[in-house]
Amino acid sequence: MNLHYEPSPEQKAVIDHPLTPLRVVAGAGSGKTGTMAMRLAHFVASGQVEPEAALGITFTRKAAGELADRLRSHLPDLAAEGREVEVTTYHGFALSLIREFGPLVGIDREARVVTASIARQLLRRALTEVAPLDLDLRRPSAVIDGVASLTARLGDHLRTPDELFEYPGEGPVAAERRALAQVAAAYQRSKAEFGVLDFADLVRSAHRLVVEHPLVAERVRDRYGLALLDEYQDTNPAQRELLRAIFGGGFPVTAVGDTDQTIFEFQGASADNFDGFPTHFPRADGTPAPTLGLSVTWRNDRAIVDAANRVRERMQSPGPLDRLMDRPGSGPGSVDARWFRTREDEARHLAEKVLALHDEGLPWRQMAVLFRKHRQMASIRDALVAAEVPVEVTSMGGLLEVPEVVDLHAWLRLLARPDDAVAVARILTGARHRLGLADLAAVARMRRRPADGVGDAPGWALLEAVDDLTEGSEISTSGMKKIDRFRQTYRSLVTEAQGLGHGDLCRAVLDATEVWPEVEALSDAARLSTRLNLFRFLDLAETWSPVLGPPTLTAFLDHLDRLAEDDARQDLDTARISGEDAVPLMTVHQAKGLEWDAVFLPALEKDVFPAKVVSLENPEKDPSVLPGGLRLDGDDGESDEDRLKMRHAEQEWRTAYVAVTRSRSLLAASGAFWTGGAQHRLPSPLFELLSGVAGPDPLSCTEPGGRPEGFSQEPVAPTPDPLFPNGPAMALATVAADASAARAMAVEKGVGDAYDRRLTELLDAFDRLPRPAPAEPPPPPLSVSVTGLMTLASCPRRFRWSDIERLPRHFGIAARRGVEVHRRIEAHNRGTIAFDEIDPRFDESSPEPEPAAISAYEVFLESRFATRRPALVEAAFDLAVGTTRVVGRIDAVYEWDDRREIVDFKSGRAGDDPARVVQLEAYSVAVNDAGLFPEPADRLVATLAYLGGGGLEEYTEVVDDQRLEAARTHLAELVERAAGDDHPPAPSDACHRCDFLHLCPEGRARMGR
Repeated sequence: MNLHYEPSPEQKAVIDHPLTPLRVVAGAGSGKTGTMAMRLAHFVASGQVEPEAALGITFTRKAAGELADRLRSHLPDLAAEGREVEVTTYHGFALSLIREFGPLVGIDREARVVTASIARQLLRRALTEVAPLDLDLRRPSAVIDGVASLTARLGDHLRTPDELFEYPGEGPVAAERRALAQVAAAYQRSKAEFGVLDFADLVRSAHRLVVEHPLVAERVRDRYGLALLDEYQDTNPAQRELLRAIFGGGFPVTAVGDTDQTIFEFQGASADNFDGFPTHFPRADGTPAPTLGLSVTWRNDRAIVDAANRVRERMQSPGPLDRLMDRPGSGPGSVDARWFRTREDEARHLAEKVLALHDEGLPWRQMAVLFRKHRQMASIRDALVAAEVPVEVTSMGGLLEVPEVVDLHAWLRLLARPDDAVAVARILTGARHRLGLADLAAVARMRRRPADGVGDAPGWALLEAVDDLTEGSEISTSGMKKIDRFRQTYRSLVTEAQGLGHGDLCRAVLDATEVWPEVEALSDAARLSTRLNLFRFLDLAETWSPVLGPPTLTAFLDHLDRLAEDDARQDLDTARISGEDAVPLMTVHQAKGLEWDAVFLPALEKDVFPAKVVSLENPEKDPSVLPGGLRLDGDDGESDEDRLKMRHAEQEWRTAYVAVTRSRSLLAASGAFWTGGAQHRLPSPLFELLSGVAGPDPLSCTEPGGRPEGFSQEPVAPTPDPLFPNGPAMALATVAADASAARAMAVEKGVGDAYDRRLTELLDAFDRLPRPAPAEPPPPPLSVSVTGLMTLASCPRRFRWSDIERLPRHFGIAARRGVEVHRRIEAHNRGTIAFDEIDPRFDESSPEPEPAAISAYEVFLESRFATRRPALVEAAFDLAVGTTRVVGRIDAVYEWDDRREIVDFKSGRAGDDPARVVQLEAYSVAVNDAGLFPEPADRLVATLAYLGGGGLEEYTEVVDDQRLEAARTHLAELVERAAGDDHPPAPSDACHRCDFLHLCPEGRARMGR
């Protein structure tokens, strides 16, 4: 066995540990990959385990490749013979089981595994197919986000959408979760239809395979004599259960991880896996597996280690290691922390620091800039590019904002969507054509002008206007030449694009627009940055293909749109670094597992990093969160918000720990007071912590000062301008101080007439703009439900607390029973299921019905209403009563030979409730006045049908003209009281059923409490 260095005592203890279950707690930079490679190599080289019988599983293909390379170097003789240790990823291991045994669980061995982006295509299809009424479909992307999250969590815990249909729970959140589950079920059907799997399916199906077919698990287990689980802290419960089903019961499995680096919990990772490994994978005698530690970091110098340990101290529950230890003979290292007035100052200083380090001999690739979110990247990227620093943007969401990619993207949009005016404007005003704004405005005016010259034609595409331009139009001569050049390029590309793949089309656009010669003319740094960005985009274009339909350009553009929309997810992808000598820009999550000599952490403002809570994963408030009862990780689902906030804070400090420990020697932290918002920002706790390690910086800005004016900053590099010798910023400042200065400058340049003409056109354009809404729009009309009016008639104070100043209410058994009864009656009346074949479980989105609900429904089936189809079922109405809207829903309206009958079904017993009169009055007025029928009835009756007493009890009123007019008057009085401010208590025997009794002294007194 060829060891490249003598292992430390900690490492040797891990390497030599016997072939029994073992947990290894590996601190950041502690050499875990090398140690694990040496452990595997030790047992292979000693003959205790054949190389083919050793298995290494890690998270990413990059990490798997690194481990395999280490093993080849430790076992060169065996590698030369082609005998190697099997190294794969967690999902790759599950896929290998499906490829081999998939037909046993009904899965084709060649089933395609789809990416997250393609999975969202199927989710969109599923949403269109199902479209549940309990979902707000005005924002389909948000709904798809919810379904995607819920689907992923179901897979993480080996659950299915069917289990959500049966899971107990009431209220709007539970209803919306069941609606999301309907879409998730449709998504499952779509995947089956197209023969594809997503990543959650891989693990869930593999687990089902080994559980339902124990001989498969035994067969797989017998293949191996040792298994190594790397980055185990990032596994989810489903992966844990799959591995337990195969490698449990004393098998020599080694799990390596670090609780302090568990930063993907919101993606399904469970800290319970690593913490609970000793009992999840006990030794053969049932005792817990032992734990060994790797506490010495071989990566970080002393100052970095000090910073890392201070970050660990901010965690509520750090991992088992006491602290991270620096290596013997480590360097001092350096932590810098400087605060700036503006983000531009910060970006400029960072670029200067990078240049200085490079001048000292540090390669570009040995520096990195890490961000909490990629949206903080733009100003830093621009400053580095301006300083001639080669940069590599690793996230696709960030790449779509890089100028050279923006231009290429615009051409692709224009070729597929000729009505995309933004793309046309971007291309015309871009670096190649440089059409002036005055000429572009003239084209835009033509776009608005119809053929007869009268009125407006907003539907006329900007591209059509460009194509229709002729000599003699308002366009300048130079502008006309630029437009001719654009039209020639566009027509050429339209012809050439036919039949080209996405990658070839992108290359055709780059050739036709002469991008490559321009790239070659750039400086070395800019040329490298541009080529890296374009090549990354070309890689995407060449490798992308849809799971649905043909690989059209429109489908590819839709994919790019989703990348932009789903930018938060793209931030979490593993970074792919080209290896070129360029400074990578990426998020901290992408940087996990990577290291550099120097790391920059900008944008350390309060609520940015550590990030503030955007939404808590509370199953009682968020329908996309899996309820605690369905989780496998020991989480009881407790939704205490303080605990959830602590969990979020723990995640942020773990992310900070990962960020800090990426650096070997230099860590540079920074932030700024003014970052573009209306208010200045303050340093974050992370910046203050790192500042404490670095010591005071006399050059740090200590006062924010006034908000910087938009044009007050000095330009980085003043650009000569023939019209404004002192630069446009100075010209604007002059005009801001003296409005007449603008025309004076125009006259001085001999273009006074043109200035007057353009000013007139601008004022005309302002006149055509839509007028703003009134500063204080009239308040919307008051809306009150019939149920609210019944509550008002019973107790005005209860109405205030239930409808105006809404307080939490309990949805009890009686309410659930009522919902169940009404759902069954509605289904019966609509004829959606056979009258004589009622299944108590007919609606899988509801929990098991109450026996009393079934009994009340059976009373309905024996009643006179069961054999007659209503004229209206669940009839919604919106009734105007003065300036107020009264809204409600009538259970049923029957038309008999001699009368029209309004019926409201009650699941309880009849009682002497005076508020029931209000309900009958409102329904009677609605049937006559709300347009539910074209003609009023000759005879109208209103009935309350009570089903809860073991037999039908009816309370009926005849609604003649006199009673109808009295009902209108009474409704008007109630509506006026509802809109008023006086809502006194009205204690009665009904107080014992009131949700607010604990808040009402009068009610408690009535109840004798």
